[in-house]
Amino acid sequence: MTGKITLITPPDIFENDTQSILFLHLSEDEQDTVSEWLGNNGLTHNINFYVYSGETNLDWLFYALSRCEYKYINIDYYSTITQALGGYILNKNSVYYATSNENLGAIYSHITHNRVANVTKFLEIIFSGNNNTKPCL
Repeated sequence: MTGKITLITPPDIFENDTQSILFLHLSEDEQDTVSEWLGNNGLTHNINFYVYSGETNLDWLFYALSRCEYKYINIDYYSTITQALGGYILNKNSVYYATSNENLGAIYSHITHNRVANVTKFLEIIFSGNNNTKPCL
């Protein structure tokens, strides 16, 4: 059985019992990487992907942060909103972040130790232990 991915972007909200992952500020390369990784590793269950790219819809962002079991943020592509909320976002459960800026990484390491090298590492972490087909909870 092949799983279905539901892509949710602001202002839409999708209510169901399916596990959800939030991606904040994915670069185009990271978007391609996620697609390729999922294609190569086979998804056997349904999953929701919430994707935020800097829209000014704070209600949606706060909803997605609370709804999603796992969150990934690329700090190098911050918007003004996510920069202002950076500490709050990183302090949430199961938030992983990537940055090429070592100074920012050193600062944010005081908030969380969930820094990853890239989105591939994030996917490997959250899908490990379940044959890469279902996020670990």
